Amino acid sequence: MGLSALTSLAGFAAFAAAAFSSQPSYSGQVDSERDEDYDLAFVGSARETGTLAPIPDVQVRAEMGKWRIMVRTNNEGVYKLYPSFGSDIKADQITISCAKDGYETVDVSRRQLSDKKVKELVVAECLMAPKP
Repeated sequence: MGLSALTSLAGFAAFAAAAFSSQPSYSGQVDSERDEDYDLAFVGSARETGTLAPIPDVQVRAEMGKWRIMVRTNNEGVYKLYPSFGSDIKADQITISCAKDGYETVDVSRRQLSDKKVKELVVAECLMAPKP
């Protein structure tokens, strides 16, 4: 492969990376313009005790029996999770947990909201404390 071909390939790769990186990421967003309807969604954030500062990169896990779905909080400590365990599964059958190295979970609070795009929308907030 000649130098001209390599330069063209590198230019195309840079263009493709820029184009794809400018596309919106729906991970961790609370509001979305997506047109899909969902049976169940969990949204929320991970915050530190005392200051309530957002904690980025927290692993949020939805579990039901042997099934698990995981996402991570974004830079603002926010996540959005759509468990697909089946249309007959209800929110109270699913356990939400949060984990990050250097932190321990103090509480996971839940409250249900109504939303026209989601049959069951649950806000699950994780309160975490730094480990001593």
